[in-house]
Amino acid sequence: MRYKKIIFDLDNTVLDFRDTEEKALKKVIDAYNLPYTEKTIALYKEINHGLWQKLEQGIISRETLFSSRFALFLEGFGLSVDGQTVEELYRQNLGQGYKKMDHAHELLTALKKNGYHIYAGTNGVAKTQWQRLAGADLTHFFEEVFISEEIGVEKPDPQFFTHIFDTLKTDNKAEFLMVGDSLTSDIQGANNAGIDSVWYNFSEKPVEPETIESTFSISNLLELLTLFGIEREEGALHFDQVD
Repeated sequence: MRYKKIIFDLDNTVLDFRDTEEKALKKVIDAYNLPYTEKTIALYKEINHGLWQKLEQGIISRETLFSSRFALFLEGFGLSVDGQTVEELYRQNLGQGYKKMDHAHELLTALKKNGYHIYAGTNGVAKTQWQRLAGADLTHFFEEVFISEEIGVEKPDPQFFTHIFDTLKTDNKAEFLMVGDSLTSDIQGANNAGIDSVWYNFSEKPVEPETIESTFSISNLLELLTLFGIEREEGALHFDQVD
């Protein structure tokens, strides 16, 4: 296997953002005495997802996203608030989300033991991401951690990956593999940068005809061990290559 340098997304790839987001969002909902229902959560996620899409497309800035998402969300309940103030409450709780994705620690341990160079490449707020990595005791696995706020661009912008190549002083893209759960951010970013990718489809979403194509697709992190030819005591797991 030619891959020597593995870039891992963090949220919903290494760290369980679903769990973290749910707990932090509940703190906001409770603080404003809103009904904690599926409809309330769905409204926030719809607003948040739409803003992140615009950010990835370069339509809005990070500052606009973080200052407006909760203002828009609470507007739906007839409340007028300072979005940045609510964002700070949310982020304070978000930074305490240390839950790891299933098998993340085992996978990183095995890759490190077998001599692979491991990096993190994530969108998000630097303080929050560093805090979560440290709280989950994962920081030591990564030779470098690349965070969009510190770089100044978000995945899927190819400049995000150019920064990685420049920092590592290499132009051998064939050695790199991007692993992430987001087709529009991680996989599209890898495609834009000209490197191979693994789509971590942990929720086993059906593949639509217009789906952004990854090099490989997995639904369990330990399937990467098979990809790299690393055996487990239980035996190697299956992985699918995307045609």
